[in-house]
Amino acid sequence: MTGTPSAKDAQGLDQALGHLRAGRVAEAAALVEKTFRADPENPKAHHVAGLACLQQGLSAEAAVHFEKAVSGDPENPDFRINFGVALNNLGRLDEAIGHNRKAISLNPGLPMAHANLGFALRQTGDYLNALDAFTRALELVPDHIGAQLGLVSILSGLRSREYSPEIEKALLQAFDSPFSDYAELGPAAACQLGLKYGLSAKPAPDADAHGEKAIAEDPLFTAFLSKCVNTDVPMELFLTDKRRRLLLGAGNGPPDNLSEEVLGTVAIVGMQCFINEYVFLEELVETKAVGVLKCRLEKALAEDMDAETIAKAIREPALLFGMYGPLSDIKGAENLVGFNAQTLGPELDRLIRLTLENSLKEQALKEKIDSLANITDATSKAVRAQYEKNPYPRWLHAPAQQPTNLSAFLGRLFPHFTPPAFGDQLNVLIAGSGTGQHVAHVAYTHPDAHITAIDLSKASLAYAMRMTERMGITNVRFLQADILKLGTIGEDFDMIQSVGVLHHMKAPLDGWRVLDGLLKPGGVIKLGLYSDRGRRGVRECRGLIAREDIGSTPGDIARFRRRLITNPPAGDMGQVLEAADFFTTSMCRDLLFHVQESHTTPKRMKKDIEALGLTFIGFEMFEDAGFNDAYRKTYPDDSALTDLDNWEAFERDLGGLTDMYLIWCQKPEGA
Repeated sequence: MTGTPSAKDAQGLDQALGHLRAGRVAEAAALVEKTFRADPENPKAHHVAGLACLQQGLSAEAAVHFEKAVSGDPENPDFRINFGVALNNLGRLDEAIGHNRKAISLNPGLPMAHANLGFALRQTGDYLNALDAFTRALELVPDHIGAQLGLVSILSGLRSREYSPEIEKALLQAFDSPFSDYAELGPAAACQLGLKYGLSAKPAPDADAHGEKAIAEDPLFTAFLSKCVNTDVPMELFLTDKRRRLLLGAGNGPPDNLSEEVLGTVAIVGMQCFINEYVFLEELVETKAVGVLKCRLEKALAEDMDAETIAKAIREPALLFGMYGPLSDIKGAENLVGFNAQTLGPELDRLIRLTLENSLKEQALKEKIDSLANITDATSKAVRAQYEKNPYPRWLHAPAQQPTNLSAFLGRLFPHFTPPAFGDQLNVLIAGSGTGQHVAHVAYTHPDAHITAIDLSKASLAYAMRMTERMGITNVRFLQADILKLGTIGEDFDMIQSVGVLHHMKAPLDGWRVLDGLLKPGGVIKLGLYSDRGRRGVRECRGLIAREDIGSTPGDIARFRRRLITNPPAGDMGQVLEAADFFTTSMCRDLLFHVQESHTTPKRMKKDIEALGLTFIGFEMFEDAGFNDAYRKTYPDDSALTDLDNWEAFERDLGGLTDMYLIWCQKPEGA
């Protein structure tokens, strides 16, 4: 029989909860143990013990404690909510759903219960009920982080056959969330807009069939075009034709005296073109018209006029030009940077900031970037040259993240793995930071970490510095460096992440070996490596490009893209049209025109991991993709999901699982 806790025991458990909130697990455990000595079955003590286990990533142990807590006090909804978290981590989804539903029946006003129910339902594939659960949580607490993340996770994969006002409303809600990854919302938004306006109809609708008001005053169209890269082919064709008509009007040259309605649409389409780096194919008549606009702008900027007169003179041609190129291409445009936003108007002010002011800031930041050592490797030099010209990727937003402890994160991601007790003040290396979007994600997730971000390209680093400064991120140091020279950095790291980098080296294992040398014993490394089977279509495309000696200028890329869009290739090569990277200039260059690319397989990864003396922890993203469930059924004896020989056979039978593996490894203690 469970004893009645004393006031002193209750006070001690409240103190233990305070310790857990502050990350002091050892102090919390000591107080819980003291209660257990007096009352081994105390439900609240088991609940606190379970929370401590969850914080350390020990979901199985947490579940044991939560089960005892629920058994001792079955009417406590908090006990059931957290039991559901542990069960969800362990893949016991039906039980997790049951406990969350019971918690809701006990107290319908608990947003956490609704949110956790949504996550469990999502994993079972019950997306509509999951969407309803997240929506209910947000009705209770509009800024509930978990529910916002869950809502985005559902919408990112949701495609309907008919236009749905309810889905449109949910999308607009998600676009307003600071925790949304706009790239994940883009396909669902494009789907709804395509259904709403018939953009996928055959034959394709005339681009003038939808008046400018439909785009300029549609909140979803505005959010989509100004925040996402479009990755929908029918939408691209519609926007390409719409841009041409906006530029040329009824003739073959730029129109004059456009209405505010038309200019509003010009500005929105221009925003999309800036985001996708002007990847749409332009016709010769457009090129000539853009040349006329450029001359008109440069002439106006050269005249001696006051700011208000200049702004009035250039507003229309600048917005039209902005659909085809950045204002940094215009001679004398740098003088616009100091103009008052009210004088310019919101559309022109935004265009100047995005395509001119930011470029000037990045040029200044490049001068401040320190270099670790001279870059001498021939392949590294070639890769650096590509990214100096095409920093990858251009991004405008990084979703806020829920801060987490690395031990707890790894424990949730890999239930079989017992991570070391990492503190919050991690020393982290991002090897190959690119333009900083991944850096921002890590900085948000581990706000107390000390992060060093390195890259070959100063252009990419300057973009990253500008964006992280704008976002208020202060725990990152940027450095130009070649991974091959990192051995001289004079530091070691608790965690290293190098995603999408090693496969662009001549000998990826050489780079991996350098990173391994910088990893502390017990530390972890996350790598993103191209899959041999998953990139067969890309390899075929690259082979075609090489055989026909197709160049990698923006014009070359635009023409090759249109060729594939107009005549979609059969077989594996056709898969490139489904890749998100196909839809911007720098990303398409990275995808199909990269100067250096290699691939791997689970079998080769096993060889490399063993050569370095690392321990394979597991694949990230495979759980959500459903691969782990299928693997468990095929190889029930490998409960840890870490036998790479099995994964080799499993992937060979399926013909490829992913285009890029995301793997985690650990350096053994004492290594």
